[in-house]
Amino acid sequence: MTDAPPDSRSPLAAALAAADRDAVGRALRSDPVVVPVLPREDDTPQVRVFAAPEGATLPYALCLFSTPGALERFLADDPARAYSLRRRDSLVPFLRRHGAVLDRVVVDPGSTHEMTLGVAELSDTLGPGDAADSTGLADSTGAGISIEGLHAMASVDEPGGSRGIGIELNLPDHWALIDLEDEAQRDLQIRAIVKQQGAALGDRGAGLRRDLREQLTAVAAKASAAGGQVMAYLVLPGKDAALALSLTLYWHDLGPEAGEVTHLQRIHDRLHPRLGPDDELTVTDTLSGPFLRHVRVGRGAGELGGQDVPLLLVDYWAPAPGARSVARLAFSTPHVEIRDAILGLTDKVLFATEWLMSAPGDVLDAAEPATP
Repeated sequence: MTDAPPDSRSPLAAALAAADRDAVGRALRSDPVVVPVLPREDDTPQVRVFAAPEGATLPYALCLFSTPGALERFLADDPARAYSLRRRDSLVPFLRRHGAVLDRVVVDPGSTHEMTLGVAELSDTLGPGDAADSTGLADSTGAGISIEGLHAMASVDEPGGSRGIGIELNLPDHWALIDLEDEAQRDLQIRAIVKQQGAALGDRGAGLRRDLREQLTAVAAKASAAGGQVMAYLVLPGKDAALALSLTLYWHDLGPEAGEVTHLQRIHDRLHPRLGPDDELTVTDTLSGPFLRHVRVGRGAGELGGQDVPLLLVDYWAPAPGARSVARLAFSTPHVEIRDAILGLTDKVLFATEWLMSAPGDVLDAAEPATP
């Protein structure tokens, strides 16, 4: 297999080319790595592992890649070409959960710079992960994925390069999901949430459960009509009462950016004149580009009897790689009095998201007709 020159934007590729094992470890600790994925039955991604070589003690090998190009060269004609960008905080719990069936970890397999690591060796190299979590809501499922470093890794600016086609919410188990795009599934999920939340009420809570089910159904239908893809509710009880926090994911296909004004700048310019005295509109830069956070206090929906309930509303706008789409994560909670704590939690959710990327060449420009 012929290797491409090391990608100067990828510290991991450069470390592999230099056969510097210590530098490879440092890159894996601090930078994103390309991980092949396969869709589950519900279309969410799972890490793809490969059969270990003949004679191996354990059945599987975990393959990591320095760049999307390295993965493409390894897969050759394999039609399953999806991948995600994961960091140390995602790899550590994955190794902890699945290390018992992994024989080895191979970085850029099939290349002249291929490097093989033992599972225990990689676990020691990555360290124990971030144990500091004052909220107690840290994700321990192996799905803590950051969008940082994306532009340094993905080929979004190259002809035929990958582009963001979706965003994956990687939420801990104490979040309950509602699929807004599948009405039958949505109804089942709402019933499950109501049953869980109202279990302690017994038979006396039948009316309350019915009201909650109707309310959630109405809210979900409204969000679906507005283009929402997924809703999620935090169902973790606190010491005195359950923390009420909801999230709706929207995906906005906006097409190519016009001129030198980015989609995010246009959103900022539209929101800024409407800011109230206590509202916040901030742009944060990461290695993957900026995201916009809009914080404000509003009121509940009048048609649901919530017009007198103050709500803390937090929106995150994140441009997808390729500058064609923007993801919006819209949070809502009545806990206005603990604003800073809520923002700490919603920030955690944002940085646990994962861009779902197209395979290179799969997404055409709007002006480019598909070849028959």
